[in-house]
Amino acid sequence: MPRVYVACKFRPTDARAFTYYYDGEEPLQVGDIVKVPDRSGDGWKRVEVVSITDEEPAFPTKGIIGLYQPDLEPEAPKVADADPLAGDVNLF
Repeated sequence: MPRVYVACKFRPTDARAFTYYYDGEEPLQVGDIVKVPDRSGDGWKRVEVVSITDEEPAFPTKGIIGLYQPDLEPEAPKVADADPLAGDVNLF
C-alpha cells in the first residue's frame, strides 16, 4: 500500500486535527482508532482518524505506529497513572 497522510483528533471535540503518515499494509478508514507517538517519543496515544489523503502536506509528519487493538493491548497510560505528582495516585 502506498504512503497516505492521515488527519487525526485526540478527542472528538477537538477543533484541530494533526496529520501523520501511514505506510501500513492494512488500509485505514475514517473512524479507525490508531496509535501515534506521544510528545516524549517513549510512548503512544490513541487518536481517531478523521480524514485520509495521498497528497503530501507541506510540513513534516510523524508516522502512525499502527491500529489500536483494545483486545490485544492495554490502554495508553493516563497522565495521573504516569506522573505521581499529577493527581491522586496510590504510590504504595
